[in-house]
Amino acid sequence: MRTHVALFAGLGGFIASSDRAGYNTLFATDVEKYCVATIKHTFPNVPVCQTCITELSLAKETKPDQVIDLLSAGFPCQSFSNAGTNLGFDDERGKLFFEIPRIIKELTNPPKVILLENVPNLKIFDGGSRLQVVIHELRMLGYWVSESQATILKSKEISGTPQSRDRLYIVAYHSTHFKRNYFQHKNILSEETKELTAYLNLEEKQEETLYLDKKSKYFEMLNQSISKNGIDRLYQIRRVGVRACPPNTCPTLTANMGGGGHNVPFVKDKWGIRKLSLSECLSMQGYQETEIKFPDSIPRAARYTMVGNAIHAGVVEKVIKNISFDKERLSNDRMALSA
Repeated sequence: MRTHVALFAGLGGFIASSDRAGYNTLFATDVEKYCVATIKHTFPNVPVCQTCITELSLAKETKPDQVIDLLSAGFPCQSFSNAGTNLGFDDERGKLFFEIPRIIKELTNPPKVILLENVPNLKIFDGGSRLQVVIHELRMLGYWVSESQATILKSKEISGTPQSRDRLYIVAYHSTHFKRNYFQHKNILSEETKELTAYLNLEEKQEETLYLDKKSKYFEMLNQSISKNGIDRLYQIRRVGVRACPPNTCPTLTANMGGGGHNVPFVKDKWGIRKLSLSECLSMQGYQETEIKFPDSIPRAARYTMVGNAIHAGVVEKVIKNISFDKERLSNDRMALSA
């Protein structure tokens, strides 16, 4: 069985995706206490610790001769996003990327393959200057990687879920094991987008707290737009009014769902106008039913924040399954010696 280590593990999306692909996660870490608690609750056999990445020594957490087939890291995106600070590596959170090469340098056996996830703007901004920093750091570690292995994938096209979530995926192969980088995103097959209603539970009343008070100004704003555009789509409160989302489309889910505010999606059912339920959001993010289990002690707002920050498990599953180990240099060398 292939092995996996998850840095910046979040609520455990990389663990779930790699598990589907047949990997065994050896270790996971995240700084957020609710994320760590969720991973422990969902994946009780995965060793996980809550620590700042700057204090982590993976060499101490794994055996000296431990083989790590895949290391994943969804490092903080706020520093690279137009919706965030967009200060890049000048931001303290942006600098956390450099902890990844530091941690790898400490290992006797570097991971065979690295999978990084972030926002598309990391590749697009300033003609790709920030991406070049990432590529340079990985190459200095001995990894084969170039712009062609830094791919922006659209969840709505790749996974079949209606959520519109574009993310950058960077795949690097280590030169100790491989003669080149064999990752080709064109081999990732697209799926036809399923109907929005397949991801919504419109036949059962949801938690009362999800429904807007009919006397609130937001209810009236949304209700007017729904009357005009129909109940077969999602809606968002924006700074300048209500946005009717395109048919069969869920907007990008964000951490704002945990604290309210703009861009939170709403739907109308038989009982009123409400926010999407937690299970509906997880489904939009490509998670299977009961795949993520939250401890009872975690507040609802924190759960929504984690889901909004999570990776799309369906897309990542496809990326991982497209990572080929069939052409490892060491295997080829052993075959040549035995011939």
